[in-house]
Formats: sequence, structure tokens, C-alpha cells
Amino acid sequence: MKDKKMWDWETPRKEIPIKEWQDRFVWIEEPHVSCDGEKIASIVNTDEAEFNVCCNGETWDEIFEKAWSLKFLPDGRLAVLVSNDEEWTICVDGISWEKRFDYIWDLKNTPDGSFIGAAVQKEGLYGMVVNDTIWDSLYENISGTILSNQGASAAVVQVTPLGQGDIEGFSQGIFSIAVNGIAHPESFMNIWDLSFDSKGKQIASSIRKNRVDYSIIKNDALWEKNFQFSWKPEFINNNNSVIAPVRQNGKWFLFKDDMPLWDKSYEQLWKLALHEDGRKIAAIVSDAFGKWTVCENDTAWGLHFDTMISNLFYSDNGDSLIATVKNQGYWDIAVNGKSWNIRADKLWDPVVSSNNEILATRMEKDGRFYLVVNGKVYKDHFDRIFEPAISPGNDKILLKAVKNGIYSRQILTLDKVL
Repeated sequence: MKDKKMWDWETPRKEIPIKEWQDRFVWIEEPHVSCDGEKIASIVNTDEAEFNVCCNGETWDEIFEKAWSLKFLPDGRLAVLVSNDEEWTICVDGISWEKRFDYIWDLKNTPDGSFIGAAVQKEGLYGMVVNDTIWDSLYENISGTILSNQGASAAVVQVTPLGQGDIEGFSQGIFSIAVNGIAHPESFMNIWDLSFDSKGKQIASSIRKNRVDYSIIKNDALWEKNFQFSWKPEFINNNNSVIAPVRQNGKWFLFKDDMPLWDKSYEQLWKLALHEDGRKIAAIVSDAFGKWTVCENDTAWGLHFDTMISNLFYSDNGDSLIATVKNQGYWDIAVNGKSWNIRADKLWDPVVSSNNEILATRMEKDGRFYLVVNGKVYKDHFDRIFEPAISPGNDKILLKAVKNGIYSRQILTLDKVL
């Protein structure tokens, strides 16, 4: 991401009229806004089978037959999947990649935006493309594509052909993990939840050995124990160890390197959150049907939610453990076991200040959209709102929203929102 210190934190308000786009184009897709709030863009339809991208009121030079999956990259560039002459590629800031494919999907990028990748189909085979370079080897099937923070690519691929109804062939294992296009020699019935280590050098995943046995594999080393199921593994201890939620004897446990890590078991345990290389480990758990909570280092919160917990993560300094939850029909935020009690119809994950004192998010309630800071709802409402940002000095909020056909970029001081 571009350095936040370089963003404009002084101009109180900038506006871009976007209602007029409706008169210029046949129709307009959902708008997207850059991280710094300086740009707003949409895929627009200009005529029958003619699409373009409009950014801050200006369209790109090239017209496409199809376009989808528009997104701003962390470095401010704008990427989209496009098709012309029945060939697909990626277009970034109006410049299309040279490689062409029969189809392309699952657009991804690294946290700094320097690597862009996607899943592709070419001549009936499947693989990945990263920064306009396609894998050397393509496969009969692909799923679960991921990028490491350093730009390495991986996916689950089918390495053995399978005829219709070939149950015996399927049971022998037809899927493997391909890293940068090179498939591992091990194959299994199913593979899912791939996970790179912090350096993008090692990879782990959940696997299905046979009809009833599941386990975890780290690189080419398979855990010896069999389980009834398993969820996504994560690397800890300087990438030397792997932890994963596993089901055993009808209960869920957290295991580390094939051995129990936590003493307690649960009805469900998944979506791990990590801090300090595994010294703090949290997970979404259920200790009874319809009762969801968070467990941190084998100690559960006293707070429960009856519907779901959609996400769980630590603040950068690890002082706050944050969950986005749904309870009694409404969405809420819980921090370190305490709820905001804002009862939203829809809610997004919050952003957290570097000093851990400010949490800002956006919510929808009764058809209107609002900014929420530390559980307090900002007075103004909007027709649409985008992810807020917090200044490097932790004293200002960047509000990005649309109201009455005008996109506004506002800088709010904390005394206005708290």
C-alpha cells in the first residue's frame, strides 16, 4: 500500500459528481474507491457488447466486449478482467497484458500490489498467471488459488485424468498442490485451504486421504494421525511448525505438528487468528449448537452469539482481538470479549489505528449507510460508504462515501466522530 503519510490529510473535503455518469452510459456497475480515496471507478456499459472503465469521470481508451472483477490495488492502480475477440486477459490502468486466455477469474494481488494473479483456462487446461507470466505446466482442473505476500502462486490441481464414473480412480487420489506451476508428487482424493508460510517458501493444506480419513500436509510431510475433518492450517514458530483445527471423535481440537495444542475440545473450531508468531492464537469456536464465541490461547470469551462470527483478527500490536459477529438478527463488533451493541443490518470488518485506540468501520441500517468509530455512529448517513482509513498520527478519519449522486472524500478530526 502507498505510504499513508503521503496521502492528503489536510484538505477537509473533495467531491466528484457521479450521478451524471448515468446519463453518459447505458448502465453502471458498482463503484469502487482507491485506498487513499482520491479515485472512484466503475465498469460502464457504453453500447451493446461494449464495456469500459470510468475513473473520476474519465474512460479508458480501449473498449471491451466484457469486463468484470474491477478492483483498486493497494498501490492505487486499477485492475479488471477483460475480454475482446473472445480472449480474456487482465487490464491495469487501461493497459492490457500481452497474454490471452480462453477464460480468467479469481483476481488476486499481494498486500503491496506488486504482484497480480488470477486463475486461467487455456485450450481446455487450467493454471495461474502472475504479472503476465503463465505457469509452464497447465492441468485438467484447478481450485483454491492463492498468492503469497512475496508473489508465489499455488493452487489445487488435477494431476490424473479421470473418466466419467471412475470411482476407483478418484479414490486413489487425483489432486495435488502446484506451486508456481510445479505439482507436488503426492496426490489425494481432495485438497483445500492452502496456506503459505510468512516467507512464501513453504506450503501446508488440509487433505482427504480416502473416504473417511483427513489430515494435514506440510510441504511433502504428512501428519501421521487421521482425523474426521480438518480446516485451514497456519505456520507459526518461525515457520517451523503448523497448527490446524481438526475433528477427532466427534469433537474439534487445535493441533500443532500432529499433537494437541489446546486441552479443550469444541463442537466446532475454525478460522484461526495469530499474533507474535503464534504466541497469541485465537479461533472461532462453538461449544454448543447455536452458541458461537472466541477462544484465545485455550480460554473462551464469556460472550456468545447465536448466528455466526464471520471474521476474527488481531490489531497490529496484538492488544485487541476483534470479531465481526451476528446475534439476534443483527451485526455487531466485539473487541476482547465486549460488544459494541450497534445492531446493524450489515457490517464490515473494522480498520484499526496503529496505537490500537481507534476502530473504524461502516454499517448499513434501515437502508442507509453510516461511519462507526469505537462503537459510536457518526451523525451523517449516506447512500453508499467505502472502507474508512485512519491517519498515521491516529487523529483523523478518512471518510469515503456517496450521497445524492456525489462522491465525497472527507477528513474528519476525532472530535467530530467521538
